[in-house]
Amino acid sequence: MKKLFSILIAAVIILSLCGTVYAEEEEFATVEALQFDRLPDIDGKVTVDEWGQPTAAHIKYPENPQTDIYDENATDVEFTVWFRYTFDGFFVAVQVPDTSPCNKYCHDQNIWNGDALQMRFDPYGCTADQGLIAASARDSNYSTEYQELVFALNNEDGLCYTYCWHGIMVGLALQSEGGSYAASNDGTLTTYEIFIPWRELMTSLPHVGSTYGISAAILTATEGENNDEWQNWLEWGAGVINGRDDNICGTTRLIMSGETVFGGAALVDPDPDAEVTVRTSIPDAEGDCFIIDFSKLSAPNGMNYSLNDDGSVKFTFEDNGDPFISLNVSGQVKVKGEDYPYFAIYLETNDTYNNGELFYCTTGSVGDYTPYYSVPLEYSFVDGRQVVVADMTDALEYEGYVVKFRFDAYDGVCTDPDESYITVYSAGFFKNYEDAVLFKVDGKSVELDPEYIKEVSGAEDTTQNVQTTESVTEPAASETEEEATKPAETKDEATTDGSKTEEPQKKDSKWVIFVIIGAVSAAVIAAVVILIVKRKKK
Repeated sequence: MKKLFSILIAAVIILSLCGTVYAEEEEFATVEALQFDRLPDIDGKVTVDEWGQPTAAHIKYPENPQTDIYDENATDVEFTVWFRYTFDGFFVAVQVPDTSPCNKYCHDQNIWNGDALQMRFDPYGCTADQGLIAASARDSNYSTEYQELVFALNNEDGLCYTYCWHGIMVGLALQSEGGSYAASNDGTLTTYEIFIPWRELMTSLPHVGSTYGISAAILTATEGENNDEWQNWLEWGAGVINGRDDNICGTTRLIMSGETVFGGAALVDPDPDAEVTVRTSIPDAEGDCFIIDFSKLSAPNGMNYSLNDDGSVKFTFEDNGDPFISLNVSGQVKVKGEDYPYFAIYLETNDTYNNGELFYCTTGSVGDYTPYYSVPLEYSFVDGRQVVVADMTDALEYEGYVVKFRFDAYDGVCTDPDESYITVYSAGFFKNYEDAVLFKVDGKSVELDPEYIKEVSGAEDTTQNVQTTESVTEPAASETEEEATKPAETKDEATTDGSKTEEPQKKDSKWVIFVIIGAVSAAVIAAVVILIVKRKKK
């Protein structure tokens, strides 16, 4: 009896653990910013008596949700953070274990390349609040209104320096009256203490209950190693460093609390009836096809692009670059892969000798670019304007919503990248293969190369093809020099050498968990039945 009871307890524990593993796959970090009822001195020194208990203490990978790290073996990388606010501004304090602060780029835009603190703040909320795709959240678009700042301690003069890569004070940071920041190191901890006026983060004031998107990351360096440059990073909230993108950021939801740090009276909202900033949710794709905006780029990888007068986008490449184009899809539309299995691009290129492939990321557990999650491109060998098609009907784990893709026009092989170009006129997802290969939008085809028409359909008469090329909006500002040099995880830069790799057996962690749960449940039921039978015999 005791043995059977022990088996039942063990089964319950296993079931609980399995449920925990499954729940944490999509877990978002949610934290609160308390109100400061007694203001601190911004002097680079933080104590519990001055700031209260931390918002999140000892953030580490993978213990905390939505964290990522460059070197998983560096188990000592962590940080503690405080978020506070008044109706004048936002307060942040961060402490990082560090016995030798090192940053030789404090005075320029490369300030990130050493010991540093990077932060992003989005007034529209985190990805979940904006209706963005939750799974693989680091690949989902953040709003264009985010603010990005970096702070670093200069170990030579003991001063704190800062820079703004994106936002209201781009190129500067905290230069308006009232903003302040400081940092220090006591031999064991580096402490950052920051006050940012709300006018430098957004155009409206917060209210109790307002939610924002927040991301924070630390970079670490050691004097005398790696040319005194960064060696590791720890990210909390996503998108600041790993898979860095101008349009993506985090999963951490920051809620403005009505409670005060030290138990004093709640602050008085100066404008309680003011509107709350809310962003419209990303729409679901509808119709037989959905045209996407190819000018909204991510991960340029040394790529140059320009908007032409006819609305097309021309891409050129560096001599030593791998000519590919990455596009974030999830910020424009929610495309369900099963409903739109064909992707087509209407383009022109001067280098068509080599077929390429399309890498993809989806919420169906495909969160990174790998050779196993790609399909060859069709019809890319036709000269002149052409339609390049990716048939995803049998693609591995092409399930759920499409997050982003990478268009490798030359399959990683290009003799002279700097002499090649790709002009994209339009691109989209299609339900039907015939519509994709002829690029039919609303039942009408674009003006295609007659040789291409004969190749794909045998049609001799192309006079009925109607020019319906979609106009392309102004592209995002080209990547700045400092952003191009920021650290990025190498796993996000997948390449192929043209060799064929045996397709691995499809892996699905959720399927494994369900099998385990089913097996344990069956064992529990069997044990209960045996117990009942034994009791009846007695």
